[in-house]
Amino acid sequence: MTTVALPATGIDSAPPRAAASWPAYWAAGWIGAFCAIVLIATGYNQLINGVPLDEGGEIALMATGLRLLTVAIALASVQAWGRRLPNWLVATGLWGAAAVQLLYPIAETAVKAAVLTGLVEPFGKGISNMSAEGWFNFGAAWLIWGVPGALFSAAAVSFARRHRVSPLGTVLGLLGGAVFLGLLGLVIG
Repeated sequence: MTTVALPATGIDSAPPRAAASWPAYWAAGWIGAFCAIVLIATGYNQLINGVPLDEGGEIALMATGLRLLTVAIALASVQAWGRRLPNWLVATGLWGAAAVQLLYPIAETAVKAAVLTGLVEPFGKGISNMSAEGWFNFGAAWLIWGVPGALFSAAAVSFARRHRVSPLGTVLGLLGGAVFLGLLGLVIG
């Protein structure tokens, strides 16, 4: 396919390349379902069981709010209303959401591999936990974070196939997502 620049406008006259929109919809649905579960469980605990919202619940609600923002980013990449946003912003948001959600399960995989191969000793808890509970948490991390992260990566690639996107948006999104995850880890502790 050839691209022809129109002399008066400089607008790219080539039609957009075919790209799938399903990754964005699946990411929005997957995360939306997870957020609904968290909100229902939190509401049930507070309203039915009378359990006050503690620090862990506040963190869960904050994370749920941030994840709902990623739902909006995913939908902006495939919905008509999203065309009002600059392409760089949508692309950066998609790559940032992918990085935030993929880095934790990837890090846990690397640590577990290092423990299994004897490169490092388990450090007691968290991602080095090799008990059944630790492996359950490992699977949950991939289910809750890794799957949506992979879907966001596919959505970002698909968005770039349909729109002009600078590689700088990709880099900024990935770096921004990594920094954001680090800051979130510091806040949570």
